[in-house]
Amino acid sequence: MKRFRFRLERLLELRSYRERQWLAKLATASGHCIRLSHRITETSEAARGAFYTDIRRGHELDLSLLTYREHYINRMNLEQRKLKKELEEKLRRRSEVQKKYQEVSRDKKVLENLKSKRESEYYAQAKLEEFKITDDLNSSQFIRKSQ
Repeated sequence: MKRFRFRLERLLELRSYRERQWLAKLATASGHCIRLSHRITETSEAARGAFYTDIRRGHELDLSLLTYREHYINRMNLEQRKLKKELEEKLRRRSEVQKKYQEVSRDKKVLENLKSKRESEYYAQAKLEEFKITDDLNSSQFIRKSQ
């Protein structure tokens, strides 16, 4: 029996390559989003930590430390807002990349399904041919013996 050969194998390889490329782009975009969300968490924790620091020195209130702390918290909040805007943009880009990856993956799946279908048809047809040949050989041997 001859081995199955898919005529569109090169196209399937190209689509697999494109799928891997888009998967890498998706992983990169996801990494950026995760990194930004970690930075947002870090800035909020830093602002919270500054809020809980002790502003008393002995029995008196240190107003300069209170002012510095307020400026620091404001700066952390500003940075957090900036990071959230950047995260929204990165998430939007990530969803675009994900859509493109899904398209490319779907195109590859179509070819894989076609290959699988053609392969099963080929081997089913080959089995039928093999059965016919075996049947013909057996029939011809039976005819020769009976003559």
